[in-house]
Amino acid sequence: GVAWATLIAQGVSVLGSFTVLRKELKKLEGTSDGIFEAEELLPMAKIALPSILQQSTVSIGMMLVQSVVNSFGAESLAGFSAGMRIEAICIVPISSYTAQNIGAGQLKRVSKGYVQANKMVIFFGAVICVILELFPTQFITLFLGADGSQVAIATGYGYLVFMGFFFFMIGFKMAADGVLRGAGDMKLFTIANLVNLSIRVIMAMTLAPRFGIAWVWYAVPIGWTANFVISYLEYRTGKWKTIRR
Repeated sequence: GVAWATLIAQGVSVLGSFTVLRKELKKLEGTSDGIFEAEELLPMAKIALPSILQQSTVSIGMMLVQSVVNSFGAESLAGFSAGMRIEAICIVPISSYTAQNIGAGQLKRVSKGYVQANKMVIFFGAVICVILELFPTQFITLFLGADGSQVAIATGYGYLVFMGFFFFMIGFKMAADGVLRGAGDMKLFTIANLVNLSIRVIMAMTLAPRFGIAWVWYAVPIGWTANFVISYLEYRTGKWKTIRR
């Protein structure tokens, strides 16, 4: 049921977005006839296909991580799932505008924007850390309800209290990733994210069964950091400025 609901929701979203896009494109001047041109497909596919691969692999990897959590029981899974939902909310204030500025020939603005994005990451990371460290139980009970079991609440509590100190790292990762993806440097972007996922899956599957469920989330900032280091080092090379588009 959940799978069908997701498929239907995404399908409606796609149709709505495409309709709006077609309407807006008609307002622009152009020489193209029809709605499809093969010449435009290849450069878009070079960016889209690695991104699709990366996102698909992440979904599979997170299923493997969840299978590890499942082994600790339904109550632990409930607490972990609540923590993951809160994590998804915490990483919303991150964005990039690389592609637009490269298209406008404003490469210097990309670098300036990257610096400003990291300043925003530090600010939001500090705010999120303070909130989660002060009110972890309250946030968990929002998702589990007041009747949530002690095991579920303790699992969610442990997840949030630990992760609160590290949300700035996913911000740094996403800012660096955003520059690479926006510039079309998909090779290193994909490699960095696969390294991140591999670390999380391997550590969760090998260490959590032996040392406890906490190792599922101990692995997360390690994966984020490895991802960031790879993406940032690629950003520093400046190769993204010269990629043919």
